[in-house]
Amino acid sequence: MSTAAKAIIPPVQGIIVAARHGERQDYVQRDSPEQPNWIPTTTRPWDPPLSKDGHAQVQQLGRRVARSLRKHNLPPVTAVYCSPLLRCCQTAAGAVVGLEEEEEQMGRTSTGGSSSKLKIRIEHGIVESLCEKWYRSWCLPGSDGTWGYCPEEPTVAGSDSVWDVDIATIHPMAKIPSPSELFLSRSDMEKRLRETCGEVIRTRSGGIVDQDYTESIAPLADNFCWGTFESRKMQLARASELTTKLAARHPGETILLLSHGSPVTHMFEVITGKDWTVHGVCGYASFSTYAHERVVNDGDDGDGEEGICIVWKEPLVTNDSTHVLDETSAEYKSGH
Repeated sequence: MSTAAKAIIPPVQGIIVAARHGERQDYVQRDSPEQPNWIPTTTRPWDPPLSKDGHAQVQQLGRRVARSLRKHNLPPVTAVYCSPLLRCCQTAAGAVVGLEEEEEQMGRTSTGGSSSKLKIRIEHGIVESLCEKWYRSWCLPGSDGTWGYCPEEPTVAGSDSVWDVDIATIHPMAKIPSPSELFLSRSDMEKRLRETCGEVIRTRSGGIVDQDYTESIAPLADNFCWGTFESRKMQLARASELTTKLAARHPGETILLLSHGSPVTHMFEVITGKDWTVHGVCGYASFSTYAHERVVNDGDDGDGEEGICIVWKEPLVTNDSTHVLDETSAEYKSGH
């Protein structure tokens, strides 16, 4: 086909909303002198649930996202992806409830009139950063959920360093070179969400977890474990691969991603090219909104190759958590 005969393919805009999970139970207990350390009380110390307040926060997240999309004249959410860890899946479930309730009140839905069609796609590519600081938060004797935990005194015989670790004392699951072994199956996650996320999710027709979403769009390397950690360079590459592929998969749509503090800031870095400090530390249930254009290269740009290019715009919203603040605070009022 000649250049003159080629059809002009206009760019298609899409939206990615990236959010952090709500308040986590292990931090609540860590910070309360009246409560025991949560980590030793469970068989899954790497996978804390949301707290009671966290469940309330994430429904407010869904409502706030729906209002923000309407404010910017953007279409409602049509797909939801989340980290395979429980607190993010609970966040996704609560956010879906909030989204659907707000959409119904606004008289528009993402599903052509049905408020029970959004399902969570569990995506390994948006799991927490699998770095040493994450492993330290749960796998050492004395770990209490703190990022990069280390004991106050040396624990290894003959060592003066608090950072030295006797590998024989760490949690056995930290030694398995396959992070996917730490995640619940989709069917088990469905059960947990029905048990913990309230009546709307418990009675939801057809379930909340997409049982047919089985192939990760940004698969994890299977060799991460204690001693073989995911580097910052790897984390940024994962965030870039994930956001680019999801943008290409959902042209013209608005999608919601539920993840953790580090991956959410990594997404900001790779999308904007700015340092994470411009974004700032993620608050609980905070979110950012990114617009992009999906441009089809028809092969007439000199290299003769066809393909898809994702062009990111300036963020529409950055690190908004006003929906979880005290309504009397100045910060809350400034966000409206």
